[in-house]
Amino acid sequence: MNSKRTISLALAACLALSLAACGNKADSEYEVEIIAPERTSAPAPSSSRAASSDVQPTATPQAGFVVGPLTDMEITGSLADYSAPTMTDLKDREQLAFFTQNGKTGVIDLEGNIIVPAQADVHWCPVCGITNADESAIYNEKGEVVGQGGHGQFEAPIYYDAAAKALYLENMDTLVSWDAEMLDTLEPVIATVVTITPTTQEDPNWKGSFLNHESAPVIVGEAEGYMLFNPDGTALTNDVYQEVQRASSGTFAVKKDGRWGYVNEATGEQLVDFQYLDARPFNGQQAAVKTETGWGYISLTGRQKTRMDFLEAATASKDGTAWVKTAEGWGVIQLSDYPPEG
Repeated sequence: MNSKRTISLALAACLALSLAACGNKADSEYEVEIIAPERTSAPAPSSSRAASSDVQPTATPQAGFVVGPLTDMEITGSLADYSAPTMTDLKDREQLAFFTQNGKTGVIDLEGNIIVPAQADVHWCPVCGITNADESAIYNEKGEVVGQGGHGQFEAPIYYDAAAKALYLENMDTLVSWDAEMLDTLEPVIATVVTITPTTQEDPNWKGSFLNHESAPVIVGEAEGYMLFNPDGTALTNDVYQEVQRASSGTFAVKKDGRWGYVNEATGEQLVDFQYLDARPFNGQQAAVKTETGWGYISLTGRQKTRMDFLEAATASKDGTAWVKTAEGWGVIQLSDYPPEG
């Protein structure tokens, strides 16, 4: 599962707001615009629905399943794990999930309907939402093509210099002090913790970064972790995490000392202890987590809501419907049908 937009230290820049350029260049250059970070890009505009896929739900679901189980596809994540795209009115994201088949990605809903066939090979763009492989079209929640990509926008990396205790926003290879170029956002941001060292352009280790001005070349060190900051640049918490998933339902999923837990988006207060092997964002009152016995779901207080023995689990809708994987394959269940054992 890769839906969490969870990022390991080895993939440092990807979590702390990685490049998400959307759209291929035509004969002319697109103007590049910096946009605010998002919390965890598809033929010519048309109102027609995407063609049906070979993947279809079983006619009669097996006991315990609302849909399925399906054996010729893999669910890779619920669209509830992403915040609303800035350019597309994409409704009911929590009802949709990405699936893969034959190495390509499509979209399926919680009723087992193929919304976008895998042949389109779609992915997520924080500006467009659902878009196809060459980013030539954007899909809505019905699988209709509602526009084209090609806007050239991207998310700006944010760095926290552990030595200088300063926050910077990267703008075209120049790290600009947060106070000078603060993002227009009301939500906490995720910053990659690094050490920034002055250097010269003749330094063979220099990779083209500057600090505030092109007369000040610097080396940006390897990621040391991630921190959360308020929009005004003050630290939400002084804790440094191994990984962070964007806020949902007022919480951040964070990893520390090899275990996942949850902290309050507004205060940084720990809400759920660091005890899980893996975790997905909250949606409503539940989140999918992994324990030593398998995947299951917990409440905002950390109370177990289902048994913990699924092979995989995607983020549930607010009404408690979710894609889970068992030995029979991927299927949709109602969480209330799987109460905690004991």
